[in-house]
Amino acid sequence: MSIHCLVIGVGKMGSAHLAALAALSPDSLTAWAPGSRPRAIERDVGGVAVRRDELAMTLAAARPTHAVIASPVETLTPIAIEVMKAGVKHLLIEKPAAMDQSECRLLLACAAETGAAIYVAYNRRFYASVRGALAHMRAAGESIESVMFEFNEAIPAQGPGATVDVKARWLLANSMHVIDTAFHPVGLPDMQRSHFQRRGGLSWHPAGSVFVGSGETTNGIPFAYHANWDAPGRWGFEWMTKSTRYVFRPLEKLSIMRRGRFDLEPMALDDELDIRFKPGVYHQNAAFLTGDSTAGLVSLAVAAALIPLAQKIAGYPEL
Repeated sequence: MSIHCLVIGVGKMGSAHLAALAALSPDSLTAWAPGSRPRAIERDVGGVAVRRDELAMTLAAARPTHAVIASPVETLTPIAIEVMKAGVKHLLIEKPAAMDQSECRLLLACAAETGAAIYVAYNRRFYASVRGALAHMRAAGESIESVMFEFNEAIPAQGPGATVDVKARWLLANSMHVIDTAFHPVGLPDMQRSHFQRRGGLSWHPAGSVFVGSGETTNGIPFAYHANWDAPGRWGFEWMTKSTRYVFRPLEKLSIMRRGRFDLEPMALDDELDIRFKPGVYHQNAAFLTGDSTAGLVSLAVAAALIPLAQKIAGYPEL
């Protein structure tokens, strides 16, 4: 099957997708964005046709089989629906795809109506560090016994550069990247056997600023987490097996602690593609183009389950 790919949006993530896709060489690659910003991206990627007309005209002219949607968060759902209704059957939507359950229901309904397959771009699952740790566990014949993670956000006092509505649901819009990665080999929390607490609040995120919790996943794996957005910190998580603690701080790197020792040992990674491209994006796009759902792609149904999890952790209202 010929693959004709359209990238919608040419900001930081859109340009990262374009760079990876250009290297993957689909039968055709087109980018779309309004205004003059695409000119710089066109030079960076080289040879990628960037259109600046109406999106409907680009869809009609490019006739994409695959679309990567990397537009601003608040536009992801409506653009995805327009793309599906134009006949595109394969979509990779930047995270979180939908900002609430109402938007997610619209996406699920449109996908069912049009027969489109939708994936959500949680690229950190594809990091060399994550793939390396899982391969190391398989070789050792071990599995994860427990999980610990932090999703501290290093943000200016006025909040991130986003719309008011997106900032107010920042845990879903941004922190969910590390939460999804930490949980993906062990399943999401069992809500009946887990506890979620929060306190405080920020001017741009009134729902809370300190988040702590623990419990068991649906696969029976214990977990614990902490975040304080009003104090210094960074993202990170740890997977524990019987013999080894796998430490991801920063997420792109992997250190291990072996049983009976206290030192952290850096682990060598096959990360050439994570250095050449934005980490995780090349392998994620390769899986998307080939339809390899076993490689770690996040289906829309899986991403939908992250919305009630964000509501539990951060106390967001159900919409």
